[in-house]
Amino acid sequence: MELLPSRLVQQTLRMSGSGHSYLKQLCLPEAALLREDLGRRLDPLPSVLQDRYSEMLISLDNRKFFQAFSEISVLGALQEAGWNVRGWASPYVQVEHPARGSFSLSVLAFLQQRRPGGEEGLHQRLVESLGRVSARHRFAVLVRRWLPPDLDPEPVRRALELWLAQVSHGQWQGRYATYEDERLALEFCLTGEPVEAGQSALAFSMGPFYGHRTMEAMEPRVVAELDRYAASPRRRTPLLLACVTDQPWLMNDGYLLDFLYGRPDGIRSGDGPLTRDYEGTPGVCLFRDPLYPFLSGLWMMDRRPTVALGELRLRVCLNPWAQSTLTPEDVTFRSFAEKNREGGRRSLCWFEGRGSLLRLGAEPG
Repeated sequence: MELLPSRLVQQTLRMSGSGHSYLKQLCLPEAALLREDLGRRLDPLPSVLQDRYSEMLISLDNRKFFQAFSEISVLGALQEAGWNVRGWASPYVQVEHPARGSFSLSVLAFLQQRRPGGEEGLHQRLVESLGRVSARHRFAVLVRRWLPPDLDPEPVRRALELWLAQVSHGQWQGRYATYEDERLALEFCLTGEPVEAGQSALAFSMGPFYGHRTMEAMEPRVVAELDRYAASPRRRTPLLLACVTDQPWLMNDGYLLDFLYGRPDGIRSGDGPLTRDYEGTPGVCLFRDPLYPFLSGLWMMDRRPTVALGELRLRVCLNPWAQSTLTPEDVTFRSFAEKNREGGRRSLCWFEGRGSLLRLGAEPG
């Protein structure tokens, strides 16, 4: 089906003040293949979903647009893995695996305020300023809280030079110092090395660490969605939950796996992938929560906006404690799943599958 008539495309491109909208990005000439691909992906869907997505994808409201884009993307990944789309039971899409049966699909779309290049540039500005510090002792900096957009690094540099001067005169005990205000938190550490000729006093910079902040945004929505499903008439049908964001997820695998599976009883590394072992009484975690036995897996997807509107990264975490379990072969993309089970111990690791990229808007065939 034709997703966007040419008349609508031209009208949108002529519209002033809409450059921030994803609809206008979809109307750009370089997005022609993506428009065609999205239209093709709508063709086999039930008519109720065709109508839903056709309406949402012509919205200048980025929240509505990206919700539809997210659902289509997740459905695309499932269809590439051999799943079928059966219908719509608001607010859930009904999907079916040929061997595993019917599932509900819930998609949570996240729009992030962060934009590529902005915060990285601020970090670089801070590093360049601190790199000009004149001192006898090398130091490292840890960014605890992210940088304000109007960051002036010079007050930080001057405070740092005063601290290093005290260190040089033996007026400071210990190796650490902090700089903190209502918007910025930095920690400095002496490395124990003298500054050699021609060498910067700044040894290295670490952070900022986004994982905790990302989890604070994601966890309440995930839990609220699971509570809603637990109270719905469909709670006996297994659930697939997907979290899709318009910017890269700034959360490493460790944060995500602890949230879903709990802290492991052991971690093993060898010739194969890193393996996490679980046994005994679980801590607080999502997949082993007795309130959510219907949750079979969590899809994590993010756009790579510096590459293309239609390229997404995908990783799937499967729940081996669910009432209806799935295997890496059922999802085909990169997945964290059970490798083996011995007695009460379950060993889980990453399976690479076909990889972690889903490309929308590629040349057909």
